[in-house]
Amino acid sequence: MAASEAPTTGTSNLPAARVRRIIKEDKDIFACGPESLFLISRATEYFIDSLVRESYEFSRLDKRKTVQYKDMAKAVQSIEPYDFLADIIPPTVSVRKPAAPTTETPVPPVVALD
Repeated sequence: MAASEAPTTGTSNLPAARVRRIIKEDKDIFACGPESLFLISRATEYFIDSLVRESYEFSRLDKRKTVQYKDMAKAVQSIEPYDFLADIIPPTVSVRKPAAPTTETPVPPVVALD
């Protein structure tokens, strides 16, 4: 849905059947009416929109138009309401070559005594 389009009243972009299936995975919830299902779907849409917008700001700081994983990880690490996602979207870790060996004292060779 484009930013200029207003959402139709009573509709959601997320498929209701999938949202219902996810809700049923929670053993503490016994029933979920259609109004609750709709509100959960809309709240999820707003949450995703918020996270993506914050991530997009980090991509703009790097002079890019595409949101990458590292942008989402930065948003999760720097914005407190997203702290609960820290285990799901951890910060990126760069893999580098190991540093050159340091100049430690070499171990002398073992000499057998007969």
